[in-house]
Amino acid sequence: MKIVIAGAGEVGFHLIENLSREDQDLLVIDTNADVLEKLKQEYGVKTDHSNIVDSQFLSPTHLESVDLFLAITNSDETNMIACKLASEAGAKQTICRIRQVDLATAREEFSLKSLGIDWVINPVSLVADELVRMVSTPNIIDSHLFLDGSILLTGYRMTEYSRIIGRTVEVLKKEFKRNLFQIAIIQRKNLSFIPQKEDIIKYGDVVYFIYQEKDFVALRRILGYAQKYSKTRKIFINGGGNIGLKIAEGLEKANQEVKLIEHNLSRSYHIAESLQKTLVLNFDGTDRNQLTAEGIDSADYFISVTDSESVNITSCLLACDQGVERTICLVQQPELVQIIDQNTPITMGISPRVLTARYLVQFIQGTNVSSYFSLVNSQIEVLEVHLEPQSKCLNIPLKHLTLPENVLIGMIKRKNTFLLAKGDTFLVAGDIVLLVLHRFDRKQAMSFLI
Repeated sequence: MKIVIAGAGEVGFHLIENLSREDQDLLVIDTNADVLEKLKQEYGVKTDHSNIVDSQFLSPTHLESVDLFLAITNSDETNMIACKLASEAGAKQTICRIRQVDLATAREEFSLKSLGIDWVINPVSLVADELVRMVSTPNIIDSHLFLDGSILLTGYRMTEYSRIIGRTVEVLKKEFKRNLFQIAIIQRKNLSFIPQKEDIIKYGDVVYFIYQEKDFVALRRILGYAQKYSKTRKIFINGGGNIGLKIAEGLEKANQEVKLIEHNLSRSYHIAESLQKTLVLNFDGTDRNQLTAEGIDSADYFISVTDSESVNITSCLLACDQGVERTICLVQQPELVQIIDQNTPITMGISPRVLTARYLVQFIQGTNVSSYFSLVNSQIEVLEVHLEPQSKCLNIPLKHLTLPENVLIGMIKRKNTFLLAKGDTFLVAGDIVLLVLHRFDRKQAMSFLI
């Protein structure tokens, strides 16, 4: 696949880092010569030191054979113009990073199509939606929807409330007989792996389950979380920017009790007018005395999403010191996510770069892959694969397929039925398969499935 990426900023750099590992024809355009040279030296990608809205560059001869054009600079306007020019020049598909436009109506979607934009990526919405899901369902560390939301992949932190600690995967599978639960991945400190039947669930693990959406409550009951967290939660949000505002809106809809801290007075008034039930507070989120006065010690969650990493980390640490059990910290550098998760009392770090790159990578997986998930700081992936009549794996028992050893078929959808894969299970044309694998095994595994 020939891919052109316009913009090598924060999101672009992390995406390029991921895509450089793939077997893709990659060209990066940016006006920063130093960044381009670093990309060329570190990842060996082709670069072009140009202005992406220069019609001379975005010419038919340059883009007529491009499969995917991504405009992900920090300017919405530049991205939209670039997609329009690229589409007219012959790019087959375009993706536009837009932070300010909220695609809430079909009319807006239609207008973007007329601008030559096939897909829109909004980092603000990605982060806010992810955090609302996590806060609405405590102990979730990560999540992804497959098959239009009918199948969920959810990572749960194993705490003292979990009832499955100390049990092996094999024992749990027997207990799951009445439900289609599949343990897909275990993340243990800085190690992530696809579990074998003898692996034991330990305290502190993040265990990823694949299951049907209708079994959500049943899984939480088995894990021991359903009763403990069946109440309205008190949530503090530090930072009233676009992300903070969108999180508050989502939590209001979920009937949570929200207090939002914003240090800028005029912005505070604007937020207060935009929200219905959220209490907006005007002070610095690192002010211990103010936090104490507002009842931080009774909060269930503290989320810091200001534009400053240092403020987010500091305020979360203060919240931890005040007894808040669950704290979430927004950071830009992906490397900080693992450091925060493993070396601080902060519950978790979240990076817009990671979420955006994860979302964008799914577009380069091929027409048979409808959805894609990759674990942060890991090589493990989950792919939603559609089987065509020419697939090599059809009508052969899975135990006879020469798939790589650690590849796991997490779930099979056959028409309106969901199945767990067993040794004597065989696949048929039209099946949709959730495949859990290591990135280095993907090429070999996919060769049997497509």
